[in-house]
Amino acid sequence: MVKQIKYYLYNFVIVLLNSEYTYILKVNTKIPKNYNKELEKFLKERQVYSANKPKINKIRNAFVTFDGLVLKNGFLQLGSAFNLIGFEDKTFYFQFWKEAFEKFLVSKWGKSIPSVQLASDKNYLLIHSKWFNYAFWINSYLTRLIQVEKELGLEGFVLIVPENWKSIPYVWDSITAFPIEVEIIPSDHQMFIPNLTYVDTRRWTASFFPDTIKATKERMYGITDSYNLDNNFPKKIYLTRAQRGVRCVENEAEILEILKEYNYQAVSFEGLSIWEQVIMMKNATHFISIHGAGLSNLMFLNEGAKVLELINQQYAELEYTFPFWKLANASELNYFMLLCNAVNNSNKQISFGKNKSIHEKEFLVNSNILVDKKQLRIILDMME
Repeated sequence: MVKQIKYYLYNFVIVLLNSEYTYILKVNTKIPKNYNKELEKFLKERQVYSANKPKINKIRNAFVTFDGLVLKNGFLQLGSAFNLIGFEDKTFYFQFWKEAFEKFLVSKWGKSIPSVQLASDKNYLLIHSKWFNYAFWINSYLTRLIQVEKELGLEGFVLIVPENWKSIPYVWDSITAFPIEVEIIPSDHQMFIPNLTYVDTRRWTASFFPDTIKATKERMYGITDSYNLDNNFPKKIYLTRAQRGVRCVENEAEILEILKEYNYQAVSFEGLSIWEQVIMMKNATHFISIHGAGLSNLMFLNEGAKVLELINQQYAELEYTFPFWKLANASELNYFMLLCNAVNNSNKQISFGKNKSIHEKEFLVNSNILVDKKQLRIILDMME
C-alpha cells in the first residue's frame, strides 16, 4: 500500500512539473471481428486507452542525449520518450531522468562522455526517441517529422540525424525524400542545443493517435506516387519470417498450403525498399503476419482492409499489450487475431508468469508458434 501511494504521488508531481503534456482523447478500440470469450480476457481491460494529440514543442538551451531524451532546466521532458508517467503501463521517468542527468553532468563538466555544441543560429528538429526499430521508425519517428512539415513546414529546420542512420536504408531513403537539411551527430555524442523543436511522442508505446497515423499514411502515399514504382504485388499477403529464423510459424509449410487455397501469397520484406513496402500495402486487401516489426506496415493498408495477427498466447498471458490491434483500429482496418501456442524449439524450459527474468521473457516472445489449422480456416472464411 505504501509503495502504491508513493507511486501515485510521484506521478502526480511529475504531471505538475509538466502541465502542458496533456491527454485529450479516449480511444475506444473496436473489438476484433472474431471476438469471443477466449479473447475477451485479454482485450476487455485494454479496449479503451488515453492518447495525446502530439504537441510541437520549442525550447531553448536544451540538453539532448544521443538517443533523444530531452532535459530542460534539469527536468526530463515528458514528450521526449514513451512510458514516462501514468498507470496503464510500466513507467520509466526516474530511470530515464537519472540516465540523462548523469550524461548532462559529465558532458558539461567531465571528459568521459563526448558531446557537441550545436549552432545557435539554427533551429534543430528532433524526431527520434529511446526505442528504435522499423516499427518505431514508421509509426513514431516519421509521424513527428510529417506533423512538423504539415503544421510548420520544414524550411528553416535542421534535422538531427544520428550517424548510424545513414547505414539503414529505410531510414536514409525516408529522410532524403523530405526537403530538409540534416546535421549528422557522431555516434554516442550528447547534444547541447540552443534552439530545439520536437514533437511529443505517444504517451505509451501502444497508444496511437488516429489522426497522426492517417496523416503519415497519406504523406507516404504521396511520395510513392511521385516515384512511379512498379505496383505488381499480391492483393492477399502472408508475411513470412522464415529468413529471420526467429519468431516463425513452426508448421509454416502446412499453413502455406491452406493459404494458397484462399489465394494468399507469401512475401518477405527483406530486400524491399520502404517505398516498395508502402506500395505493396497500399494495393493489398488482406494481410496476415505473426507479431513483429513487419506487421506495423498494416498502417499503410487502405481503410477497410483485413488483417490477421498470429499471436503467441503464452507471451500474451505474460505481458503483451496488443499494439497491432490498436494500430489497426487507428488505421480503420478490419482486424482479426488468432492465439497460437508457443513452441519450445530449444532445450530450455519456456517460462510463464510475470516474475520471470528479462532473459526468459525474451526467450518466450521470440519463440516459434504453432498455428491451429482448423481455427485458421474458420478465420480465413470470416475474412472472405
